[in-house]
Parts: sequence; C-alpha cells; structure tokens
Amino acid sequence: MPTVKYFGKLAKQHDLYIVAGLMERDEHLVYNVAVLIGPDGKVVGKYRKVTLPRGEIEGGITPGDDYPVFDTRFGKVGMMVCYDGFFPEVARELSNRGAEVIAWPVWGCNPMLGAARACENHVYVISSTYTDVAANWMVSAVYGQDGKLLAQGKEWGSVAIAEVDLNQPLLWHSLGDFKAQIAPHRPPVEPAKP
Repeated sequence: MPTVKYFGKLAKQHDLYIVAGLMERDEHLVYNVAVLIGPDGKVVGKYRKVTLPRGEIEGGITPGDDYPVFDTRFGKVGMMVCYDGFFPEVARELSNRGAEVIAWPVWGCNPMLGAARACENHVYVISSTYTDVAANWMVSAVYGQDGKLLAQGKEWGSVAIAEVDLNQPLLWHSLGDFKAQIAPHRPPVEPAKP
C-alpha cells in the first residue's frame, strides 16, 4: 500500500512511531483503520474502528471487533479512530488490555471527550486532527493522565510534543494511584435482561 510505504519511510527517517488513519480493504470488506508504523518503517499493528457513525455504515464500512494493544520501545499503545472517542467503552477496553498511551486519529469531536478518555482511564491520549484549531472543535494534542492538555498544535501543520514518564503514576490527594484501583473498584456490569 503506497500510503503505508510513505509513512514507513518517514518513521524510519525520523526514528519514531507513526499512527495513520487509513481505509483497508480485506477481500470484500472495507474497514476504517488506524495503523501503527514502527521506527523500522514496518507495520507494528492495526486497529479496525469499532464504533461507526451512520454515514460509514450506510457507506459500507464494516466495524472491527477487537481492541489490540501493541508493545513499543516506550510502552504499550492502543488506538481508536474518530467516533470511537465519543464513547467510553473503546478507551476503557484498551486500558483494560494494558494500553498506557492511546493514539487517536480523529476528524472532529469535542476536545473535552479526549480529556475524559484520558482522565477516566489514567492514560495518555494523543489526538491528531486536520480540523482547523480556529473551529474550536477538535485539537491535535497530548492529554495527560488527568485529562489536562500537556501540549497542543495551535497552528495548521504544527506538532504537539510532550515528554512523559509512563512509570510515574498519577497520584490523587485522597485516592493515591487511582489507575491501580480502577479494575477492583469498577462496579459489576450485569448483562441486559431480554
């Protein structure tokens, strides 16, 4: 795929990971995907968007059904795509599976939802959009474990950069390391009754 080769070349040239939002054809099915490309220029893995808006469903896009998390040289990375961020379940499942960072290519969304996904799961969320910042809609940013913006691309074509320590838990005044308490304190979810 030419797009993957292009981003692979950039990742290798700059010795970094790149997450790109793409369309994928798998036989007769089409998926909206996020692809993680490593510093060697090769695909580390992909995530197929699970939550589809009406327009994608009507356009023939197929929803994914898995929440993969990938080991990188800096930590565990999960991905979600655009509309996934409107709902807490995708980010929660990625964090349940060990994601420390969630990369989120997103067209448009309320930036507060990026903050919510980061804060409620105590993960870093990295959003990337081509929505103009002047629209006061979505932003390209790095959200901290508490949901606060650590960095934001404020001009068209700019990059948001933040250095973080994934080994440093976020400690709350009365709760301590809340991330460690999420799983055991989560309320039980019972299946819906027919």
